[in-house]
Amino acid sequence: MKRILVADDEINMCRILKIILEKDGYFVVTADSGREAIRILESDITIDLVISDLRMPELDGLAVLEFVKKEKNNIPVILITAYGSIEIAVEAMKKGAADFITKPFDKNVIRHIIRRVFHIVELEEENTLLRNGLFKHDFIFKSKVMIETMKTIKKIARVPRPILIQGESGSGKEVIAKQIHLASCNYKGNNNQLPFISINCPAVPESLLESELFGYQKGSFTGAAKDYKGKIRLSDGGTLFLDEIGELSLSVQPKLLRFLENKKIMPLGGNTEYSVNTRVICATNKNLKEMVEKKLFREDLFYRINTIIIEVPPLRDRKEDIIPLADYFLTNFSKELGEQKKQLPDSLITFFQEYQWPGNVRELRNIIERAVLLSNSENISMDDIPVELQYQKSIKELSTDNQIESSEKKILLSSLTSTNWNITAAAKLLGLTRSGMRYKISKYKLKQFDR
Repeated sequence: MKRILVADDEINMCRILKIILEKDGYFVVTADSGREAIRILESDITIDLVISDLRMPELDGLAVLEFVKKEKNNIPVILITAYGSIEIAVEAMKKGAADFITKPFDKNVIRHIIRRVFHIVELEEENTLLRNGLFKHDFIFKSKVMIETMKTIKKIARVPRPILIQGESGSGKEVIAKQIHLASCNYKGNNNQLPFISINCPAVPESLLESELFGYQKGSFTGAAKDYKGKIRLSDGGTLFLDEIGELSLSVQPKLLRFLENKKIMPLGGNTEYSVNTRVICATNKNLKEMVEKKLFREDLFYRINTIIIEVPPLRDRKEDIIPLADYFLTNFSKELGEQKKQLPDSLITFFQEYQWPGNVRELRNIIERAVLLSNSENISMDDIPVELQYQKSIKELSTDNQIESSEKKILLSSLTSTNWNITAAAKLLGLTRSGMRYKISKYKLKQFDR
């Protein structure tokens, strides 16, 4: 769902635009001044388009436009004024306005302009991604930090140096690695025809990891019925992605270091070395420097793989990406089921923005997939969200109370949630009478989530 900020010191104009645009399926936020508009833009609220009146007290529409171009350059701005003139229109367009319209306007005109602006933005994004060797796929973002990551990827794509991607589990480290690979392919003019070989280090038993990486000759051990090239040789000319490199055993680390130093490997049981030209990208959710200090990771290997470091922030630190990602997953999962795309209501959008997402993008993806499967309506509801998330929301709402009351509320909510709000059963769990339970619910103004 696209989110539009309407800024106008005429309250009625804000209301009219809000009604018109919400009927078209947009989420609309209003501001009655330029200063309020900038405050909203500085917050964690995701905004996809700004519609601002040109003439407002203190900070006018041009000031809002200048702020957007400086701090939020990816957000288009449409300026509206009752004092339309060619001179003002030219000035606004020169400063980067997406369009310009005068009051009074026909509602169908503003609808057309908005659709056209969104379409142009999508085309520009696609062209930029293609031109830079960065393809959309599942790399969805709007946050400033991820825009900077994009710029970094563009810079390092042409240089085949080892790269270390650091970030929490589920934050999208493999997605970043694939984008680096795609950018490299584009730079080399191979249009994604080069191999991208991935191996999850902890997923392969330590006894098999060496042969999986370096390959083996037929008969080199029991079960080696034929030659196997190994992941490193299979990635020749492309990219080798080593996920969770911190789990790599100390016995295999020196052999990986040797390969990184001379770009040659020898399969198990073989006597011939093979030269391999591949970019190595490593990822970890651990602090490798601390592991080096504890002798759990080789220092020389650590300094060899961290020539270039990319930090992937957790989803809670790039909240502008939450709703675009949720919308992307909604589109994909709805399409997989052959259903019309489901929508997120305002209450869930707010909840998603406030939730801390300990499982990051992976958790968001799983929750959306579950919700699409369970939902029986055109909108996702709180009823489609896991109970434990609902419970955490309640705990957060209660966090401002004193500790004793908060603890009692937590216990009450926990018992009510576990019994699906069966008051008799919840009372029995806590050793209370039904009337006593009702009193507690009334006292703390507890209520079941909207369904």
